[in-house]
Amino acid sequence: MSHNLIATVISFLVLSSVGIRAQTIESLFLERLHAFNATTTSIQSDFVQTRRLAIMEEPLISKGKFYYKKPGLMKWDQQLPTPYYFIINGNKVIRFNGKERKVMSSSSPQIAHFKDFILGTIDGSMFESNKYSSLFIKNNNFIRVELLPLQKTMAKRLEKIELVFVYKSMVLKELIITEVGGDKMEIVFSNWQINTIENNTIFN
Repeated sequence: MSHNLIATVISFLVLSSVGIRAQTIESLFLERLHAFNATTTSIQSDFVQTRRLAIMEEPLISKGKFYYKKPGLMKWDQQLPTPYYFIINGNKVIRFNGKERKVMSSSSPQIAHFKDFILGTIDGSMFESNKYSSLFIKNNNFIRVELLPLQKTMAKRLEKIELVFVYKSMVLKELIITEVGGDKMEIVFSNWQINTIENNTIFN
């Protein structure tokens, strides 16, 4: 067997094993996430959000609680440094900016995209979307998913999205959104409570 042919065979085997490994991690992740979603009726957690802006030296830090309940109920409840909440309840969006409460329709493109992003992260549909190319990396007790936007309009302002899941429980531990230009938002979730929200009062 010639040297060139040996090199070609080795390269093929290496590339094939890498492809199989990547495919296995992706399929394993999706399988576990779908299984988690099938048995989950609600999620509640604390969050710390760090916003790093290129024009500011110090990061902006906020803290609060995140709530989710099937089907399609979500509340982002910022408590510090100032009260603020954002609720998705079916086709209705409720926003409180610290002074006034406003009810809006979820049909606007910006709100619809946000809704699809949040709910798609939970049920796994976002990771099978043709809007992003995805890379799945397993690292010890975590699975990291990196999403790169494929749509030109989105790619002009968004560089990538990174999500870190706890492998054993499949809860989302960290969300990182990096924008074109260097601005970055990091959200770390903790103290998860699964299937503990019994009614919809908190989403009204």
